[in-house]
Amino acid sequence: MTARSMKNAFWDELRASAGPNGMPWIICGDFNATFNLGDKNGGPPNLADIRLANSFLQELKLLEPPAVGRRFSWTNGQSDSIWVKLDRFIVNSECVGFFPKLIQKSLPRLGSDHVSIRLELGIHYSIPRPFRYELAWFMAEGHLRYWAKFSFGSIKLKKLALLHELDCLDSIAENRCLSPLESKQGEDLKLELFLIRKQEELYWKQRFRLQWLKEGDENTRFFHAVAIGRRNRNFIPSIIFNGTTMTDPRDIGKVFSDRFQLQFGQSRSNRFLIDFRKLLSNRNLVDLSQLDRPFTMEEVKTAVFDLGKDKALGPDGFPLLFFR
Repeated sequence: MTARSMKNAFWDELRASAGPNGMPWIICGDFNATFNLGDKNGGPPNLADIRLANSFLQELKLLEPPAVGRRFSWTNGQSDSIWVKLDRFIVNSECVGFFPKLIQKSLPRLGSDHVSIRLELGIHYSIPRPFRYELAWFMAEGHLRYWAKFSFGSIKLKKLALLHELDCLDSIAENRCLSPLESKQGEDLKLELFLIRKQEELYWKQRFRLQWLKEGDENTRFFHAVAIGRRNRNFIPSIIFNGTTMTDPRDIGKVFSDRFQLQFGQSRSNRFLIDFRKLLSNRNLVDLSQLDRPFTMEEVKTAVFDLGKDKALGPDGFPLLFFR
């Protein structure tokens, strides 16, 4: 049985996977099928595929969220390229009811013949963050302040800029062959992106706390997942204070800060009264005068170098790697 003849079985399997009525449902992936005539650029359309796909959508009352960005998600990579939209998100009406502003956004194509897509549901709160010295700054050249403001800037912004330029070249390749100059530009952009991704690896490695991973493991996705997981565990969505439920992050933060200000600085009586002279009366006296002498530079250096270089930052935002 050929893969083409199994298309009906594929749609039937998806039908059988549908949940009960009223449950939100999201399907995502490479359907290896076109849903309308505009899903393909180059080569004749497959009308049978289009009929089967639309029959599936209508029967289960599914729809495709609006797409932002690229028209196509796959290319054969040949000189006379064929571009087809094979990857997509499909949702039911219950899902749209929960998330009325659903959109699917295409991302730059990296090392694959498919374009990645992302389903966006809503917005994120933006809160000011304290200064944090980034380990990835050591990969840039120049003065520290120049790194932070001009050379390094934001890893994410630089990465997005490079991905955008590669995405533009991909869009050109959808309609014509790239010139030698454009092909060379694409190779240079990929090399620069590789360096940016190494910086991103350091960025997320600084934010995870697992001891057993060795330095140099290029697993940014894992580092990112651990950091996000820790952030989710620490997230407080709401609190009840004086009978009122608070959900705004600023109000929640003020309640905690006011509470701690009341706690700190208050003297408390000790239930235990110990006479240390009687407790140590049978012990030989120990000369502790050396504890008052100033630390030597060698002692300070030894203490600093014995600690982990990427451990918790100090109050000034600098890790021990900076002082090394």
